[in-house]
Amino acid sequence: MDSLQNLKSRMRAVSSVKEIAKAMEVVAATKMRKSQEMALRTRPYAYASLALLGKLSRLGVLRHQLFSERKDPKTLVILIASDRGFAGKFNADTTKEFEKYAKENSPSFVVVIGKKAELYLKRKKIAVYRAFHGFGDFIKPEDTKDLSDIVINGFENELWDRVVVISTLFRSALKQEIIEREILPIQLSKIRKTIEETIPETGKYSETRKEFSEFTGYGQPSEYILEPSADETLRELIPHLVRTQIYQIILEANASEHSARRLAMKNASDNASDLSHDLIILYNKVRQANITNELIEITGTQSTLE
Repeated sequence: MDSLQNLKSRMRAVSSVKEIAKAMEVVAATKMRKSQEMALRTRPYAYASLALLGKLSRLGVLRHQLFSERKDPKTLVILIASDRGFAGKFNADTTKEFEKYAKENSPSFVVVIGKKAELYLKRKKIAVYRAFHGFGDFIKPEDTKDLSDIVINGFENELWDRVVVISTLFRSALKQEIIEREILPIQLSKIRKTIEETIPETGKYSETRKEFSEFTGYGQPSEYILEPSADETLRELIPHLVRTQIYQIILEANASEHSARRLAMKNASDNASDLSHDLIILYNKVRQANITNELIEITGTQSTLE
């Protein structure tokens, strides 16, 4: 049986772990809500862009290199994980999905976001075309410009013919889902789905789903006089829409990471509370046993002396 001193030391250690886990849980919950808010702020631009593209498609003027589908495509895979750990199965589930995809499709190039994904690929001896760090907290659209430029320029220069993202979709604070998204070549229905999926199914921000469903501008026929021309408009609009899509996917992954970390830290805090309770009971039992033994020794000594 452990000594009282050892039990006290263990109780202090468990108490410290509990306090740290609780603090990390609160921080992760705050970051999760912030990531959701930032994702939802991009919706007005995304809605307007989709509306214009839908109307241009009705007019039959959608001509852009990013729409082109090619035979025998070389695929670029963007793997999105996190820079930090303590997020439960968040990184493991993402890399597991990549393994599954790589076995079935053999990607030609891999771009990773997050140090955990980069370390995983290095262990597997898989070549990384480019790695990005520091996307895990509060990012702005301009922070993802280098990533978007690499993706778009590589597609336009036919370095790759297809771009697939493996990331985590934020469903709710308790539910995240690993998914594959094909973002190039462009398909308007997939962009619309990505934007719609930014809105969580439950929670504070789920009410905005109604606002999206009531948006009627997408794809409605309308007569347009374009200035500048449709081609010039598309040259500017379509790359921006791809950048917005990439930005929103990263924000979804960030919200999922913080949610997973919040849940992991909550579980750690609850486990520490249970362990602390068990240690207190054990400490009291050992203390009572020691007191009982001392009383027995005193009584025995007294009887011997008499």
